[in-house]
Amino acid sequence: MKINILDLKEGKTEYFEKYNENTLDLKGLEFSLIGQLNAHIVIEKWRGKVKLSLEADFTLKMQCSRCLEHFERSFHEEATFYLKAGKEEVKAEKSLKDEDIYTLFYATDEIDVTPLIRDMVILVYPMKPLCKPDCKGLCPVCGVNLNKMKCHHEQVTIDPRWSKLLEIKKKISKA
Repeated sequence: MKINILDLKEGKTEYFEKYNENTLDLKGLEFSLIGQLNAHIVIEKWRGKVKLSLEADFTLKMQCSRCLEHFERSFHEEATFYLKAGKEEVKAEKSLKDEDIYTLFYATDEIDVTPLIRDMVILVYPMKPLCKPDCKGLCPVCGVNLNKMKCHHEQVTIDPRWSKLLEIKKKISKA
């Protein structure tokens, strides 16, 4: 969605938009968007300054990094940006404020919010998605999902560097 900054009146302007996986160009990523993303876009313009606030509600389908099961998780994300016309001025040293960190510069009279919403979705995806915090994962021997059933394999894993010490312990316990 492109918004013309010059056409905006002073004060608050609100938009409600819906996006899907195609409009956000999310194909080929490790997750998929379930249904539509509902976005609430608020632009506040006052004395030549522009503040852009985004809220997005969406559901992602992803794969658990432990048990490899697919699961869905809903998200509510918010972001705020300050918009300035022109190009970013690079100075040797500058003390940054919050407003500086979240400032976006635009060269034309329009700003496209679709890439900002796309970035929100991509950045919320966890590095190691888990279906639940206490996911037990897969048995390293037989590959069964330990959340659904138990297997009878010994789950003790020993660092190979300590294996000789374990052999000594077994010899001592036999004697």
